[in-house]
Amino acid sequence: MGASRATLMRMAGNVALDALVGTVPLLGDIFDFAWKANLRNVALLERHLVAPDRARRADRWFVLLVVLSVLVMALGLLVLGILLTRWVVRALGVA
Repeated sequence: MGASRATLMRMAGNVALDALVGTVPLLGDIFDFAWKANLRNVALLERHLVAPDRARRADRWFVLLVVLSVLVMALGLLVLGILLTRWVVRALGVA
């Protein structure tokens, strides 16, 4: 249907989130009841077909948000690693 890679990435994210949370007993059932990944994916495709330019702009914002989230998580893990290393070094009395 000519959907952009970003739209396809959003669709895959919907399915992945549904599958991931769906593996948790009870919580997964409640989540499956509320989160309809396939309906969301159909809505993404319909939005693309009705207004491809608007869908592309929204997809760009989504990709930017994903990239920024990954960078923030990587920075957070780096800071956490440094703090944890300092704590271990002090606890062992190496320094």
